Amino acid sequence: MTEGAKRGVTRGYVLGLLGATLVVTAALVVAAWGLLGMALGREPIETDDVPLWFGIVSIGLGLALLGVLLWQQALSLLRGRKTPVGGIMVGAGFGVYLLWGLCGIAGGLGTGETWFSPFAIALIPIWIIAVTLFWLVLARRIYTDRPTPQWPWERREGQE
Repeated sequence: MTEGAKRGVTRGYVLGLLGATLVVTAALVVAAWGLLGMALGREPIETDDVPLWFGIVSIGLGLALLGVLLWQQALSLLRGRKTPVGGIMVGAGFGVYLLWGLCGIAGGLGTGETWFSPFAIALIPIWIIAVTLFWLVLARRIYTDRPTPQWPWERREGQE
Protein backbone atom coordinates (compact mmCIF):
# COMPACT_ATOMS: atom_id res chain seq x y z
CA MET A 1 0.00 0.00 0.00
CA THR A 2 1.28 3.39 -0.85
CA GLU A 3 1.66 5.77 2.06
CA GLY A 4 -0.19 8.84 0.83
CA ALA A 5 -2.68 7.38 -1.62
CA LYS A 6 -6.28 7.21 -0.58
CA ARG A 7 -9.10 6.74 -3.04
CA GLY A 8 -12.66 7.66 -2.33
CA VAL A 9 -15.03 4.76 -1.88
CA THR A 10 -18.79 5.11 -2.17
CA ARG A 11 -21.24 3.76 0.37
CA GLY A 12 -22.67 1.58 -2.40
CA TYR A 13 -19.30 -0.07 -2.98
CA VAL A 14 -18.93 -0.85 0.72
CA LEU A 15 -22.49 -2.20 0.95
CA GLY A 16 -21.98 -4.31 -2.17
CA LEU A 17 -18.75 -5.73 -0.80
CA LEU A 18 -20.43 -6.34 2.54
CA GLY A 19 -23.29 -8.20 0.85
CA ALA A 20 -20.91 -10.27 -1.25
CA THR A 21 -18.92 -11.15 1.86
CA LEU A 22 -22.07 -12.31 3.66
CA VAL A 23 -23.05 -14.49 0.69
CA VAL A 24 -19.57 -16.03 0.53
CA THR A 25 -19.66 -16.63 4.29
CA ALA A 26 -23.02 -18.41 4.04
CA ALA A 27 -21.66 -20.53 1.19
CA LEU A 28 -18.60 -21.44 3.26
CA VAL A 29 -20.84 -22.51 6.14
CA VAL A 30 -22.92 -24.72 3.85
CA ALA A 31 -19.79 -26.28 2.33
CA ALA A 32 -17.98 -26.78 5.64
CA TRP A 33 -21.03 -28.20 7.38
CA GLY A 34 -21.73 -30.48 4.42
CA LEU A 35 -18.20 -31.86 4.50
CA LEU A 36 -18.28 -32.23 8.28
CA GLY A 37 -21.65 -33.96 8.07
CA MET A 38 -20.35 -36.43 5.52
CA ALA A 39 -17.14 -37.06 7.44
CA LEU A 40 -18.82 -37.48 10.83
CA GLY A 41 -22.04 -39.10 9.65
CA ARG A 42 -24.23 -36.68 11.59
CA GLU A 43 -26.21 -33.47 11.21
CA PRO A 44 -25.58 -30.10 12.89
CA ILE A 45 -28.92 -30.41 14.72
CA GLU A 46 -30.03 -33.93 15.59
CA THR A 47 -32.46 -33.19 18.41
CA ASP A 48 -35.93 -34.25 17.27
CA ASP A 49 -37.78 -31.46 19.10
CA VAL A 50 -35.82 -28.66 17.42
CA PRO A 51 -37.03 -27.72 13.91
CA LEU A 52 -34.69 -27.25 10.95
CA TRP A 53 -35.44 -23.54 10.69
CA PHE A 54 -33.84 -23.02 14.09
CA GLY A 55 -30.38 -23.59 12.64
CA ILE A 56 -31.12 -21.31 9.70
CA VAL A 57 -32.27 -18.51 12.00
CA SER A 58 -29.22 -18.96 14.25
CA ILE A 59 -26.83 -18.71 11.29
CA GLY A 60 -28.84 -15.73 10.01
CA LEU A 61 -28.28 -13.98 13.34
CA GLY A 62 -24.58 -14.80 13.07
CA LEU A 63 -24.52 -13.26 9.59
CA ALA A 64 -26.26 -10.15 10.93
CA LEU A 65 -23.59 -9.89 13.63
CA LEU A 66 -20.94 -10.28 10.94
CA GLY A 67 -22.54 -7.53 8.86
CA VAL A 68 -22.37 -5.10 11.78
CA LEU A 69 -18.74 -5.98 12.46
CA LEU A 70 -17.81 -5.64 8.78
CA TRP A 71 -19.39 -2.18 8.74
CA GLN A 72 -17.24 -1.26 11.75
CA GLN A 73 -14.18 -2.60 9.93
CA ALA A 74 -15.06 -0.47 6.89
CA LEU A 75 -15.45 2.65 9.02
CA SER A 76 -12.08 1.96 10.60
CA LEU A 77 -10.45 1.67 7.18
CA LEU A 78 -12.12 4.79 5.87
CA ARG A 79 -10.94 6.74 8.91
CA GLY A 80 -7.34 5.97 8.01
CA ARG A 81 -6.44 2.82 9.93
CA LYS A 82 -4.32 0.72 7.58
CA THR A 83 -4.21 -2.46 9.64
CA PRO A 84 -7.04 -4.86 10.35
CA VAL A 85 -8.79 -4.44 13.68
CA GLY A 86 -7.92 -7.57 15.64
CA GLY A 87 -10.78 -7.07 18.05
CA ILE A 88 -13.28 -7.20 15.22
CA MET A 89 -11.71 -10.37 13.83
CA VAL A 90 -11.70 -12.14 17.19
CA GLY A 91 -15.11 -10.72 18.06
CA ALA A 92 -16.57 -12.07 14.84
CA GLY A 93 -15.16 -15.56 15.33
CA PHE A 94 -15.98 -16.03 18.97
CA GLY A 95 -19.15 -13.95 18.75
CA VAL A 96 -20.74 -16.38 16.29
CA TYR A 97 -19.62 -19.33 18.43
CA LEU A 98 -21.16 -17.72 21.50
CA LEU A 99 -24.32 -16.86 19.57
CA TRP A 100 -24.69 -20.42 18.27
CA GLY A 101 -24.17 -21.84 21.76
CA LEU A 102 -26.60 -19.49 23.48
CA CYS A 103 -29.27 -19.87 20.80
CA GLY A 104 -28.84 -23.63 20.94
CA ILE A 105 -29.22 -23.79 24.70
CA ALA A 106 -32.27 -21.49 24.51
CA GLY A 107 -33.73 -23.68 21.76
CA GLY A 108 -33.31 -26.91 23.69
CA LEU A 109 -30.15 -28.35 22.16
CA GLY A 110 -27.67 -30.25 24.29
CA THR A 111 -24.05 -29.26 24.83
CA GLY A 112 -22.94 -31.79 22.21
CA GLU A 113 -24.79 -29.81 19.56
CA THR A 114 -23.85 -26.37 20.88
CA TRP A 115 -20.60 -25.77 22.75
CA PHE A 116 -18.81 -29.03 21.87
CA SER A 117 -20.09 -29.39 18.33
CA PRO A 118 -17.53 -29.49 15.51
CA PHE A 119 -20.09 -27.57 13.45
CA ALA A 120 -20.01 -24.71 15.97
CA ILE A 121 -16.22 -24.75 16.14
CA ALA A 122 -16.05 -24.57 12.32
CA LEU A 123 -17.89 -21.24 12.45
CA ILE A 124 -14.96 -19.50 14.17
CA PRO A 125 -12.41 -19.71 11.32
CA ILE A 126 -15.10 -19.06 8.69
CA TRP A 127 -16.06 -15.75 10.31
CA ILE A 128 -12.41 -14.74 10.82
CA ILE A 129 -11.66 -15.53 7.16
CA ALA A 130 -14.68 -13.45 6.08
CA VAL A 131 -13.51 -10.40 8.05
CA THR A 132 -9.97 -10.78 6.71
CA LEU A 133 -11.08 -11.05 3.08
CA PHE A 134 -13.39 -8.06 3.46
CA TRP A 135 -10.55 -6.02 4.90
CA LEU A 136 -8.12 -7.09 2.15
CA VAL A 137 -10.46 -6.16 -0.69
CA LEU A 138 -11.52 -2.84 0.83
CA ALA A 139 -7.98 -1.86 1.83
CA ARG A 140 -6.78 -2.58 -1.70
CA ARG A 141 -9.54 -0.41 -3.09
CA ILE A 142 -8.88 2.51 -0.72
CA TYR A 143 -5.11 2.57 -0.28
CA THR A 144 -3.69 1.40 -3.60
CA ASP A 145 -3.82 2.94 -7.02
CA ARG A 146 -4.03 -0.44 -8.74
CA PRO A 147 -6.86 -0.77 -11.28
CA THR A 148 -9.72 -3.20 -10.96
CA PRO A 149 -8.58 -6.77 -11.70
CA GLN A 150 -9.60 -8.04 -15.12
CA TRP A 151 -10.01 -11.41 -16.74
CA PRO A 152 -7.44 -12.20 -19.45
CA TRP A 153 -9.98 -11.56 -22.24
CA GLU A 154 -10.81 -8.13 -20.80
CA ARG A 155 -7.28 -6.84 -21.13
CA ARG A 156 -6.53 -4.69 -24.17
CA GLU A 157 -2.74 -5.11 -24.15
CA GLY A 158 -2.33 -7.46 -27.14
CA GLN A 159 -5.44 -6.55 -29.14
CA GLU A 160 -4.16 -3.49 -30.95
